[in-house]
Amino acid sequence: MTGKGIESYTIKTYHTDRFGKACPATFAAFFEEAAANNARLHGFPGEFLLEHGIAWVLSRLTITVDRYPVTGETISVHTWPSSHTPTLALRCFEVFDAQNTLIAEGTTAWLVIDIAKRKLVSVPEFITANYPKNTPCCKEFPTRVVPRLKNVEYEIPLVSRKTDIDTNGHVNNVRYLGWIQESVPEDFLMEYEPALIDISYRTECGALQKLTSKSGTTADGDYLHSVSHDETGKELCRARTEWRRRQHIDVPYLQHHI
Repeated sequence: MTGKGIESYTIKTYHTDRFGKACPATFAAFFEEAAANNARLHGFPGEFLLEHGIAWVLSRLTITVDRYPVTGETISVHTWPSSHTPTLALRCFEVFDAQNTLIAEGTTAWLVIDIAKRKLVSVPEFITANYPKNTPCCKEFPTRVVPRLKNVEYEIPLVSRKTDIDTNGHVNNVRYLGWIQESVPEDFLMEYEPALIDISYRTECGALQKLTSKSGTTADGDYLHSVSHDETGKELCRARTEWRRRQHIDVPYLQHHI
């Protein structure tokens, strides 16, 4: 497949949650790494963009998960650039286990920002000129836009950390996946795991910012989420998650090391 990159990862204990499984943030981190390496292959790596005073920023991320791998498993992440417009670029992801079974898919939408001005700019020609041709389309986003949370049922305060900041000078997109779940009730998290995460990034965030994570349920049993800046009221992200009953499993690797 033209333009495709494949990265292998072994699930470590620090990739997993209390149940010994990878979590949505694990997939998001692997996606980010695989995307960076694949962009480098095609001649538009993040470091090259930084030399030109610009950077990729994630606008939307959707992850659909059939199964979360456990500690000790090796998975492969396949990624490729898909279609693009003058201002937006799509990238696709597929995750396979060691038996070559598809266990997760992802679709991302990327923008380009002028780092000094903190403003969006068009996708540069040196990127579009190197874009691979005739690559498969990504799995479609589940909705045209991520719905806005209107009825808040749960909320919890947060503070962004200095260690959350990445090379673009703002909180890394992976951190937001943890933030949106912080306001979900504990008893629910013990019984259910996310089958779909659809998150829209709306405003960047710096370090040591006081934030609030809010959640509420829909008529379909899904959750809507929002993380906002306490001082300005600006919404940093909004998300929708679908859930399924958690399959509790024994993890031999963890038992061996207890």
